[in-house]
Amino acid sequence: MTTELEQRSWRRQYVKARHEWIVAADIGQSVDPTAVCALEHIVRGTGKMIPDEASKVLRQERIESFHVRHLERLPLGTPYPAQIQHVANLLARDPLVGAHFVLDYTGVGRPVFDMFQRAGLRPHGVLITAGFETTSNGTIFHVPKQTLISQLEARLHSGELKIAADIADAGALAEELKDFARKVSESGRVTFNARSGSHDDLVLAVAIALFFALGRNSTEKWELRL
Repeated sequence: MTTELEQRSWRRQYVKARHEWIVAADIGQSVDPTAVCALEHIVRGTGKMIPDEASKVLRQERIESFHVRHLERLPLGTPYPAQIQHVANLLARDPLVGAHFVLDYTGVGRPVFDMFQRAGLRPHGVLITAGFETTSNGTIFHVPKQTLISQLEARLHSGELKIAADIADAGALAEELKDFARKVSESGRVTFNARSGSHDDLVLAVAIALFFALGRNSTEKWELRL
């Protein structure tokens, strides 16, 4: 065990504080409503430094939280131009000015994605797959549904993901989560789907926003100081 005096010469890794907003949309089609989520992502360090004996580094303790501040379903059958305008209006309001915007690319594909792009909303797309590996192609991410839902479950369980009780569709989200079924095939493959007759649009909007926030963690986490 090293002493405090010895640790004074160690490198220090400080958490890069972050406070950002992510707006995600699960775009509906004729039988599914569009869901929109605004997620506040906060990363900060505490005053505690944790020694890593093997690498001789002091790492700052890290606290991360994800707060769902806005969640809504648009009326079923809302035309795409009206949906785009609704999202644009949302992104023009404080504190969402400058927020990252991510939409589900799975059902609507490139034409609707391009409509959001032409409106100046600079979307990132998430194409939900049945595979196991997350990949990216420019601004489009190919993400297994298992990854999206597992991340959501984990952060809810840890208490890092919080859903404001007073938002419009908090109750509907709770019902969707109850109706979300996990199924394990004979080969051991895990799938997640809404039960028959239920929707999963709110769950996916939150999961997509969370995925984007967590992905940014992998590219910007620590600041090294001697």
